[in-house]
Amino acid sequence: MKLFLQYFTFLEEGYSSSITKRTRADKVRSTAGTIAVSQAKKKSDPLYKKMMYQKQMYLKTKEQLQRKYKSKALSLARQRASIYKK
Repeated sequence: MKLFLQYFTFLEEGYSSSITKRTRADKVRSTAGTIAVSQAKKKSDPLYKKMMYQKQMYLKTKEQLQRKYKSKALSLARQRASIYKK
């Protein structure tokens, strides 16, 4: 049980901290950006709709590229994974 609690604590630490340390000003800017987007969504802002459209188009294009290069990417991924198995 003790080992489980240590493992669970380790997992929680991974989600509560980041690799890069942000300053207070960076955190405030990030939060302000998130709040601005949520307000734009509530007001049905045309720029918000444009942003979401572009995001959907990006994801769609990324999916198409992944489909197109899937076999080559999988073989390269397996090669790189075999290096780390040692």
